[in-house]
Amino acid sequence: MTDTHDGTPQDYWKQYYTPEEIDEVESNTQTTMIVSGGLPIHLRLWIQSKPAPTVVIGSSILSYGLHLVRVQAPFYRAGYNVVQFDFPGLGQSGGPRGGCTVRDFLRCWRDALAYAHLQFGDPMYLMGVGEDGVTGYYVGANKPHVRAISVHNLFEYGEPGAVQGQGPYWVVRAKAAALRLAALARPTTEMPGRQAVPWEWIFGGPGDDEGIRLLQGDPLSLHTIQLRMVSSILEKLPPPTPFEQCRTPVQVIASNRNLVCPYELVTRNYQRLGGPKELITLDGRPQWELNREFHELYCGHVIRWFDANGASMR
Repeated sequence: MTDTHDGTPQDYWKQYYTPEEIDEVESNTQTTMIVSGGLPIHLRLWIQSKPAPTVVIGSSILSYGLHLVRVQAPFYRAGYNVVQFDFPGLGQSGGPRGGCTVRDFLRCWRDALAYAHLQFGDPMYLMGVGEDGVTGYYVGANKPHVRAISVHNLFEYGEPGAVQGQGPYWVVRAKAAALRLAALARPTTEMPGRQAVPWEWIFGGPGDDEGIRLLQGDPLSLHTIQLRMVSSILEKLPPPTPFEQCRTPVQVIASNRNLVCPYELVTRNYQRLGGPKELITLDGRPQWELNREFHELYCGHVIRWFDANGASMR
């Protein structure tokens, strides 16, 4: 059973999966908590019975760990430990709902990686499929314990094109300035989660309309978002390790029908990467799909990349 942030018992997440998948989760995972920035962060652990490589996975902004089981389970089946965490203010983690910032996400990544290394040691790998991938790169690039990274989107916060659908760059910067002032005055003002980005832009696979309907009814999904979170996403914030200076192997899995993070933007930043790298193009695919086939395809690419960068030497 899963508890919502207000303590209400929920088995809502089971609607996303088959009975076999539910059994796999309940038989092979355990949960724990770490503290990041004074907030409780929910972790789901898939632990192998013998020493194994570890992959650390965040959560996207719209989604959360129990909605992303199909991203986690393939790694466990392939012999990895999995440490999955929900960002603060999202999913099963504590904090103001939809009210934490990019800097909170970065701190959470650092704390989750530190926990994973303390518990499982080397080798460690990092993956993300949305905002978690971008922030994961910001934290994991050139870190000695991170053997390789896989991301779906790759951009710098505040660069042109990073906020697709919000208008020309000058309009985006004007919106960013206005939001920054509004967030300073009333940081906790809320807006509907769907107002920030249409969910249909993110989940665009066959049959995803029903999946979106289920996610909209999920008490742990993003129902509202505060101005301070939106403002932080639009804020200019370059990565600590510029792409040209990255030496960590990075895989980029880019969808060329992505309405949220344009393929041209992602591949342009991929070309800037200075270290070992691999580009996988998901032809005709949207930002994400909710069906199992897409998850298996996606994770297969990531597992192969991690295996090629030391995980198979176990």
